[in-house]
Amino acid sequence: MVEAGGSVDTKFVRYNLERAYLIGYAMENGMIVGNSSLKHPRETFIQRLNTITGLNFSHFVERGYTSVRPEYRALGVGARLLKGLTKRAGHYKIFSIISEDNTATHKIAIKNKTKKIAVYYSEKAGKKLGVWMPEQMIDKNWEFKI
Repeated sequence: MVEAGGSVDTKFVRYNLERAYLIGYAMENGMIVGNSSLKHPRETFIQRLNTITGLNFSHFVERGYTSVRPEYRALGVGARLLKGLTKRAGHYKIFSIISEDNTATHKIAIKNKTKKIAVYYSEKAGKKLGVWMPEQMIDKNWEFKI
């Protein structure tokens, strides 16, 4: 499944699965066709994200990369994985980092009532990234930088 990571380097997919708080997967005929996770982000990343956005993501979990086998894409597998993980997050709030040019993932996020709350430029990625959260988890007192 890691090799089906799509546009993401497989070492990052593997790393996210190793830091997972919760892993979701979809199966058909005994084969995993999609997976996603909620992971505990590195503290240095949270500090940087807090500084960049002016928001506080301490004690949040981050949605890890979602991988769906190519022949199962555009069938709603990713959307169902996201919905299931959000439902099972427990006491944690969730955020996602989604590249601004990843329109397919934007569609999945919007379909699952997830809202972009901030945008920043990542030197490491060399592009703009959006910070997204499930609407029901957004603190109503936050001011967004979009």
